[in-house]
Amino acid sequence: MRAVIFQETSMLRLIISCQTPSIRRCRISGIIPRLTMRVFALLGLGLSFGLCFAQLADGAGNCGEKKVVSQQLIANGYRALAGSWPWHGAMFHRYREGMTRYACGVTILTEQFVITAAHCTLSDPDRQKLPASRVFIQVGISNLDSPDRHMRQHNIELITRHEEYDQATFENDIALLKLYTEITYNDYIQPVCLWQGDAQLSKIISKEGFIVGWGRDEHYKLPMDLNEATAPIVSRRDCIASDPYHYNKYYFESKTFCAGGNGAVSTYGDSGGGLFLREGTSWVLRGIVSNGKADPNNNLKLVLDSYVIYVDVAFYLNWIESRVPLLPNQRPPVIEDANPNSNLLGLANCGKDTYPSGTPEEVKGYLNQYPWLAVIEFMGSNTHVLEDACHAVLIHPKFLVTAAHCIQKDRIRSIRLNDYRLDTKNDVFDIDGQSIPTTANRIAVHGISVHPNYDNSVFSNSIALVMLNQPSSAIPICLPPRGVTSLPSDKQFTIIGWKKNKHQEKPMIRNVVRLANFKACRSKYAEKRIPLDSSGGQVCSTYSHDDDSRSCSHYMGSAPFQYVNNGRYEGRYFLAAISSFGHSDCKRDEFPDVFTNVAHYSDWIYNKIKQYE
Repeated sequence: MRAVIFQETSMLRLIISCQTPSIRRCRISGIIPRLTMRVFALLGLGLSFGLCFAQLADGAGNCGEKKVVSQQLIANGYRALAGSWPWHGAMFHRYREGMTRYACGVTILTEQFVITAAHCTLSDPDRQKLPASRVFIQVGISNLDSPDRHMRQHNIELITRHEEYDQATFENDIALLKLYTEITYNDYIQPVCLWQGDAQLSKIISKEGFIVGWGRDEHYKLPMDLNEATAPIVSRRDCIASDPYHYNKYYFESKTFCAGGNGAVSTYGDSGGGLFLREGTSWVLRGIVSNGKADPNNNLKLVLDSYVIYVDVAFYLNWIESRVPLLPNQRPPVIEDANPNSNLLGLANCGKDTYPSGTPEEVKGYLNQYPWLAVIEFMGSNTHVLEDACHAVLIHPKFLVTAAHCIQKDRIRSIRLNDYRLDTKNDVFDIDGQSIPTTANRIAVHGISVHPNYDNSVFSNSIALVMLNQPSSAIPICLPPRGVTSLPSDKQFTIIGWKKNKHQEKPMIRNVVRLANFKACRSKYAEKRIPLDSSGGQVCSTYSHDDDSRSCSHYMGSAPFQYVNNGRYEGRYFLAAISSFGHSDCKRDEFPDVFTNVAHYSDWIYNKIKQYE
């Protein structure tokens, strides 16, 4: 009898005879994967020193709370150890030939927004507005030269400068940065609180604010360690009286205030950071470092004991709140899908959709829309170079789920996130007239756990966990909570990933997936002596293959199919299943593709991850 050839979606070919259920593997096909200033403030005045306070957010506890409080005394202030100011981050500018330089400080407001000074978003020295693609931030960092293991890096999606920002006078020197990927809070990364209540300057005169940053030291050198110091807040009268000629130019009543004069002055490189006040049990952002009085004999130095001018954040609260969703006084009622307990691993930030709730999937872009999608890299046995083998799906900062048949423990080396075309070294997106380059992120694999009941002869229980050497900063997808083992019948499912065939590799694609009748599917495969798991571990589905008219091709193995739970304000993606195998003639509708139902393995996934956390 003629042999029937099936195609496993990891590009492993299954040769299935009508007389025998045996399955043999062929070579894994693949290609070599893609290789994986500090801006000094303008006019000799701009600074970048400070920390910001973000609002209460899911998973953050109360805003403005320090989880780590140890300090070490240094000259003219304190060395701020890791976690002592968890809302303060560093902004970097990108230059030609891949060079980057530290520029300014930023403060975490929410999971997706940080705040800084507007002048920090201009290029040096021509003072042109930088596109978002040339700026990135790092949070959870205390040393610029040796980033902490807690450090996470985020690219910028949008820079919003105040509409009336004046470069010459620093009026309205405030800007918001929207991140491409959301911040995950921990002991070293937290949001700050925004000022609430009476905003009159008289209420804070003589109070000591705290400032932090990487401004130049007394030797005019950029320190690697984060520093902190106190800065007493002074009245407008005292500030201007200290030098009317200078401060009358840059002081704007109600919009700014002065602090310092005690020898611990903010310096170049401190711009954009915050001035923080302790209010009750929380730390609150009141000011943003804007500009200071330059030494006429040394442009890299500020006049000792002079005052620094801060943007008064309290004046701009309405401006901030109208542009940053989910600040504390705006937070909507808690909805089920925004509750961290509504997903298996209790992740507050998992699966967040970047589009408004209810947006059809087919109109969404690809850039940063599916940050949990990854590629498993193997070491080629003949080529001795990394090759792409299968998909994996980030479900936790340190764990990914994939198909067990994708795992070869002696050859798996790493996973790659943030890729869009597998056949290019650099990906560039043209959005609103701007060219946005992207760079894939490669992370080494620390360990692998294959389901103990995996049967490679029939691909039952084909699921495995991949543990990373270090946490990823990418947003993981949500998993359904424990007890929910069947797929929802009222959702639209989408499969995402890459296909591989004899032609040139394609960019990431997606298809609508339709659930097939499992009983009929199981019966059809039984005719070819391929038993399917009737306990719930497998599901059958179909999707269109019309995207490739030249050949019939499946997605690489373990491609995720997912759905969105739309809440009142936002949607969250949940992982439904991962692809397993299908007929080599993918257009034969009587043979739906077979997927592993991830929710069926919730207990195993949960226990494994908690064991290693």
